[in-house]
Amino acid sequence: MEPMTINRQHSEGLEIQGKHWPQANPRAVVCLVHGLGEHIGRYGHVAEFFIKNGMAVAGFDLPGFGRSEGKRGHARQLETYLEVVKCLTEMAGEWYPGVPLFLYGQSMGGNIVLNYLLDRGNLLKGAIASSPWIRLPKPPSSLLVSFAKLMFRIYPSFSQGNGLDVNELSNDPAVIKAYAADRLVHDRISVSTAIAMLEAARRLDTFSGKIPAPALLMHGSDDLITDPKGSEYFARRTTGSVTFKAWEGLKHELHNEPEQQEILTFALQWMEGVLKAKAV
Repeated sequence: MEPMTINRQHSEGLEIQGKHWPQANPRAVVCLVHGLGEHIGRYGHVAEFFIKNGMAVAGFDLPGFGRSEGKRGHARQLETYLEVVKCLTEMAGEWYPGVPLFLYGQSMGGNIVLNYLLDRGNLLKGAIASSPWIRLPKPPSSLLVSFAKLMFRIYPSFSQGNGLDVNELSNDPAVIKAYAADRLVHDRISVSTAIAMLEAARRLDTFSGKIPAPALLMHGSDDLITDPKGSEYFARRTTGSVTFKAWEGLKHELHNEPEQQEILTFALQWMEGVLKAKAV
């Protein structure tokens, strides 16, 4: 199914663009939040999977990513991204009144989704965080953090390469090749974005308490971009309905691994369990 283009004006004056894969009388709506450097167009196959299973899907390119306006990789604060998620959930509620709503975030998007869950989870049926940015395998050095904080005070939009190793995205060479050739993909991150996401990750890595809606965290054991222990320990510390699923031998983009159908099916079955539990 061909998606519809959606547009909205962000409060910071930027036009954000995204996609909506509509569904007649869906049993749930899945709102996607992409990762660092990428865009929602890379999730077409994920959307098609959920569409075939009776769900509607939508997602925006975050400001500074994909087809949305803004300096590449730059956000003034975490709220810049949280506002996009809020806008997306409100639009989904207008399109499909009363239909259960799930968030699905990848990597940086998983960080954003979990922070949104902690603050506004009472509006959600559940949240899926795939390879969420909670911990990094190699935390930035204290010197680099000090430099970022200095630049934040004098030039917060200063950007540099994000250091992401493209070869660690997936075990599928075709995914790596397509990512490298994608003109909407970039490797920029500003100091304000880096600081905002590191602080958001630290919040998740120290959080202990009850979450307001069910959550599923999934991580590949061979992920060298975000640390699987961050997801595992978050699930251990958190009370409420929290599930952690480790995928042995898989890398960062679980939905782009050769086992993607198994992974998406697991996520779907988890969502169906949440829907049934809510219906009781």
